[in-house]
Amino acid sequence: MRIYEILADAARFAASRWQAAVAQGREEEKRLWSYVGESRNFVHMTGQVYRFEDYLEGLAPGAPPTASPALSAGKGGFSRPAVELFLEVLDEVPEPEQKQHVRVLIALLDFIADTGQTDDVEDFFINHQQYAPIAVAQFASRDEAEAWLMGVAEPPSPAYILIGDDYHQLWYMREDNTRGMYRDYVIEPIIKALTAKGIPPGAPSFHSRTEAEEWLKSHPAAPEAFVVIAGEYYLAVHHKRLKRHTLHHVASALREWEERKRTVEFGESREAGAPPAEEGE
Repeated sequence: MRIYEILADAARFAASRWQAAVAQGREEEKRLWSYVGESRNFVHMTGQVYRFEDYLEGLAPGAPPTASPALSAGKGGFSRPAVELFLEVLDEVPEPEQKQHVRVLIALLDFIADTGQTDDVEDFFINHQQYAPIAVAQFASRDEAEAWLMGVAEPPSPAYILIGDDYHQLWYMREDNTRGMYRDYVIEPIIKALTAKGIPPGAPSFHSRTEAEEWLKSHPAAPEAFVVIAGEYYLAVHHKRLKRHTLHHVASALREWEERKRTVEFGESREAGAPPAEEGE
């Protein structure tokens, strides 16, 4: 679990420098600190934390940090200037702990470059608000997903997968090789927010799911769009990395989200020792 602490500490350092850049009106520097923050989010969300840990351990001890050669060929519209900024900051900060945070951030961008993910991260930085929550794999059934989870040497962690149309959270702990998954409610609150003011009229209508899926291949949602299938509203969600859509029945999703909230609230009230609310309160 040490790598999670290392990344969290480095992220807090980056956030403090971002705040300083905002206060002093240094817009370009602010953008670069934001970029490294989203780079860390990308590595975390795609389940590459242990992979980055291995990369860190493979660096030559005591070697001065440098920009990856993969960033020297004109790639990295944000990565290259970010590394150059961090190299300057490395010389400026006085405390050994601060220097270590900067080294981790440089290594993070080098890791992304050396693994060929710079374009993906820069696209994520610019456009992530237009994408659905990242899922790294999709399975037809839970049995299929569990067979994969137990069979792979080191699953991505933490990371979302899709089982059918539903999000599940994967977790894996390298220290004792434990792993598991659980249903997570990621899309449901988004559907709640999107429908709060009513579903806009004019949603395309289809007789069957197959017909809707075929239409979505040439009309991808960006990242989501309402459609009507057999008279019922669905939210079509585009998963760019997986090159597919999920379809979420709106009425069922809203009902499941309310049930989930009640379950969580009940559990919290039990832990706090408060009596559960009476029906109708």
